[in-house]
Amino acid sequence: MAQLILGLDPGHDTVRQVRLRASLRRLEVEDFHEAPLPHDERPFRQRAAEALSQLPLPGAGDLAALALPGDEVSTRALGMPFADSRRIARTLPFELEGQLPFSLDQVVYDYRVTRRLPDGGVRLLAGLATHEVLRDWLQALSAVGIDPRLLGIDALSYTRLLDLLPRPSPDARVGLLDIGYRLSSLCVMGPEGVECVRTLSLGGRDLTLRLAEAFRVEPDEAESGKRRGAVVATRTGPELQGETARIAEALGKGLQQLVREVRQTLAAAPSVDRPLAQLWLCGGGARVRNLTTHLEEELGTPVRPLEAGHVDIPGRDRLGDTPGAPWAKALGLALHAHRGGRGDFLNLRRGAFAHKGDFEAVRGRLLQVAAGLLAVLLLWAGQAVTRSLSLSRTERELDNRVREITQAVLGKAYDNPEIAISVIKEKTSPGADPLPKFSALDALREIHERIPEDAQLRLKDLNLSPKKIRLEGFTDSFETVERIRAALQEVECFSEVQAGNMRSTKEQEVQFELTIVVGC
Repeated sequence: MAQLILGLDPGHDTVRQVRLRASLRRLEVEDFHEAPLPHDERPFRQRAAEALSQLPLPGAGDLAALALPGDEVSTRALGMPFADSRRIARTLPFELEGQLPFSLDQVVYDYRVTRRLPDGGVRLLAGLATHEVLRDWLQALSAVGIDPRLLGIDALSYTRLLDLLPRPSPDARVGLLDIGYRLSSLCVMGPEGVECVRTLSLGGRDLTLRLAEAFRVEPDEAESGKRRGAVVATRTGPELQGETARIAEALGKGLQQLVREVRQTLAAAPSVDRPLAQLWLCGGGARVRNLTTHLEEELGTPVRPLEAGHVDIPGRDRLGDTPGAPWAKALGLALHAHRGGRGDFLNLRRGAFAHKGDFEAVRGRLLQVAAGLLAVLLLWAGQAVTRSLSLSRTERELDNRVREITQAVLGKAYDNPEIAISVIKEKTSPGADPLPKFSALDALREIHERIPEDAQLRLKDLNLSPKKIRLEGFTDSFETVERIRAALQEVECFSEVQAGNMRSTKEQEVQFELTIVVGC
């Protein structure tokens, strides 16, 4: 049975919706819709929800995805000296809390590993939003009958879309720049996945204000003029004259900061040594004439305007041919919803804000697992009964043989072989040495000798017991903690060394706990 999947894009002046139809073997574009956004004194999210309600609403079995505006969410790129998922999950909250101006209890966050490093560490991308922002958006959408399964980060909407666009080579780095009215989004993908995303507080509004300043007119009049004849000068193009030259000069100044921010973001990406092979351009601000050539000259990378014909998906002609590809973000979100948010998407519908359908899906899976376990138990029980009946005679013969041997060797018959073996060991082994093989002094000596000489360590507490040692202290980095743990793990009598809670302190130190299980 086919299912509809919706991507919802609340823009500054227009809300957009792309619907995909997914069947067992086919995914295609169903349609693309737009609706104007009302401009009044109400909060943006309420006006956006009202406009979205004018479009076809999701049905009972449909999936929907929506991305929060970039100025209402936050992203953080972090590094970890280890790749173990459980250790990352324990350490990440402390790292995030040290970078936030409020308590972590007030936010919802999600993260993905974006790159695995040669030294065994990883790079992470985390996204977060406050409870207040999530609650207000979900209440506004619920009031008009919309309950999105995915609620994510604006700039990450394009990662699945970039996978459907042509690439010069499979390992090429590509990016997409969406120039909106207030905000612009930049997303860069490499062969391993997303490399960097950023929301820029720049867009078409800045160009409008430049025109209004240059021609000394009201912003509304400048916006109207920009939509009629916006053009920007290029080094290789023909020389512009008269009023066109004045428009190009004003727009060129308005684009300077945007170009500078994009250039800096690309330079800070992890694979800066590999140039960007392609930058796709979309959004309302991308309709400025000569803009692709202007950006190519300024950024030093190929720039192409995004069109529906570039997307490798059936039904792409239903997206239309409007310049600026207004469907780009909505299509990217629908593609993420089709994959259930897996991969490069950060879904903020977690905890108290989790989608009800997620619980229903989990319940359905649990029922399937329970049915499978019941079938396995029934098979196991049947096998056990069969084996019991078929081996009962052999078991009686073995019991008789055990009694005969123990009577001959020990002078007393035993039914239980384990008891007989323990009696034999007790009678044949020498007396136990009263001194322990590995004393507390040996443990302290090993800890002292194994800690790296260059490690900056300040011990807070050391608790020794016969089978467990607890070590708590302060050091300079998470990497040093891992080095100490690995060194102690090499001690023969230390069967296991576990790292406990770790966190960064205000004194720029890392407080850590190590638990050593003594096996000697």
